[in-house]
Amino acid sequence: MGEDERERWAMDRLPFPYAEALRLRAAGISDAVIAQVLAVEVDSVESVLQMAEAKLAAIRTGHRR
Repeated sequence: MGEDERERWAMDRLPFPYAEALRLRAAGISDAVIAQVLAVEVDSVESVLQMAEAKLAAIRTGHRR
């Protein structure tokens, strides 16, 4: 499995709000728009992204075992 394929595999296992937040951030979308899409306060976006990164890291680590 190539690196891009592994990344897609891991992203597909994230709950939708976390995966969507990461995809939107990677696309350069503003926190205000991400907040609208996720139906959260703008001040919560950074926390959502941090949680998403932590969950993604756990998925990657679990898959490598």
